[in-house]
Amino acid sequence: MRKLILLLLMFTACSAWAGVQADLRESGKLYQEQKYGQALAKYNEILRYSPQNEDASFGAGAAAYYLKDYGTAESAFKQAVRQEGKLQQDALFNLGNAYYRAGDKQQAKEIYRQAILKNPKDKEAVHNLQLILEEQQNQNNQNDQNNQNQNQNSSNQSGGGNNNDKNSSEEQQQNTAQDKENKDAAQRVMQMARENEYKKPQAAGTAQDDTVEKDW
Repeated sequence: MRKLILLLLMFTACSAWAGVQADLRESGKLYQEQKYGQALAKYNEILRYSPQNEDASFGAGAAAYYLKDYGTAESAFKQAVRQEGKLQQDALFNLGNAYYRAGDKQQAKEIYRQAILKNPKDKEAVHNLQLILEEQQNQNNQNDQNNQNQNQNSSNQSGGGNNNDKNSSEEQQQNTAQDKENKDAAQRVMQMARENEYKKPQAAGTAQDDTVEKDW
């Protein structure tokens, strides 16, 4: 009797696995046809009865991303990262992209760093991290220039401006310190990538003009 029960359990597990694989194939087909809304719904259906399925989590994140539903994409990619499976590094990378597209560049920067540490040969993650650092540097430079122009105008109008000059100097020092911190952090990540490059396999990816993205 015990053997019969065991065989029945094995048969049920195999049937469930086959059902998941069939649903994943259907979801993937919808995704490849760029029917992202239908694909997302199918992936979510899989996750309802197989919540730990890494492929479904990753697929849901990718579909939501192309629907520009970045909040849903973030949640799905986080779930894929937590599975610690074969897609973890790509999920980290795409999680960074979702944060970036949602406007949270600080969080995106941190996630890209994690992706690089996971796979130092991930040139796309390095590219996107550098892109954010350059954007932040340019923004800081622009802010410094605006502050200098405002203080100069104020000084010309009032004939003084000692306080404004002092404030401007303090702001410039703070920005310089932040820039140095960003550069130092980036350099540490890049150095770690160079030191560990021979140890890790290269991740697949597709370069684009702006940030680069990975899907299937």
